[in-house]
Amino acid sequence: MGGMPSRNRRLRRGQSWPVTLTELAETLGDAHASVKPPSFDSGATGSDVVLAVRWVPARSFNHGGEGYHPSAVGIHVSVYPVRSVDRAAVRSLLRSQSLPELREWVIRAQLAPESWRSDVHFGCWRYAEDDLRFEGDRPV
Repeated sequence: MGGMPSRNRRLRRGQSWPVTLTELAETLGDAHASVKPPSFDSGATGSDVVLAVRWVPARSFNHGGEGYHPSAVGIHVSVYPVRSVDRAAVRSLLRSQSLPELREWVIRAQLAPESWRSDVHFGCWRYAEDDLRFEGDRPV
């Protein structure tokens, strides 16, 4: 999980990153080797999504033209900015609840049956009313 430190990724005034690359790597532990370098996506301003995960299956371009480039295959994690006034609350919830859930999602995705792993899957954590909730697909 390399890349530019989150503090160097510019955000609009009043926005903050809720977690850092270091926190993601520490929480994922050994599972972080299975994740593409996380993206810090500042384009989703105004959204309540703070963390997202996506599984992209290995699928050949030769199967009906619906394949994925090999560089896109794998597990993608995206972090989205939050209002600076909400950062401490969101960070606390991410560290205590959502990042461990993300780690479990990554591990379970790798162990999921081929029927699950053959399709794209997406999940995200939304912040609302001082709570984070998961929405989306969970590996079976």
